[in-house]
Amino acid sequence: MPSHRFTIGQMVRLVTTKGLSPAAAVTYTIEAPMPAYQNSPQYRLWNAELQQGRVALERDLEAIGSA
Repeated sequence: MPSHRFTIGQMVRLVTTKGLSPAAAVTYTIEAPMPAYQNSPQYRLWNAELQQGRVALERDLEAIGSA
């Protein structure tokens, strides 16, 4: 089983927005790791500004900022 590379509270950006509403947020905070789907870890995400949550595969996310 693949391991999760992002941690709770980490800021991430959706790499692909294909198929998303134009009003969908692009940046999110990791809320919780979820079981893998199609051999890719998943995460529950939250955008506080838009009060918007979603689930995304790890392969569709990239870390923001931690310099």
